[in-house]
Amino acid sequence: MSWADTLTTGEVEELEDRRHAAMVAGDVGVLDELLSPDAVYTHANAAVDTKASYLGVLRDRTLVYQELAHTTENVIRRPGVVVVNGRMSGSVHMAGVARTLNSRYAAVWVAEDGGWHLLAYQSTPLPA
Repeated sequence: MSWADTLTTGEVEELEDRRHAAMVAGDVGVLDELLSPDAVYTHANAAVDTKASYLGVLRDRTLVYQELAHTTENVIRRPGVVVVNGRMSGSVHMAGVARTLNSRYAAVWVAEDGGWHLLAYQSTPLPA
């Protein structure tokens, strides 16, 4: 069994916690480590970012996460791939406009380059 086959649910939670904490902290360095070079980040408003554009809007503070809370509802593990389904809530400022987040999300983590990296993220707003 390779290292890619051994990710536990606890390790998945640690990756998700680390990612969300970095988002709130605006820690582009940590997010750069966590995101795959091929990452696609789809926001709840249907805007799509690449890794470079996502890190760019965080770096220039066009997107500022004020607070985030998340819960993991389901983890699907396959060799080299983990899909996480959960809920996320919080508040952000996007281009100076305050928004409230309340959504379900899917995050796809892949084993590549000796570690686990977020390859795809999709957020869907929950009805009011």
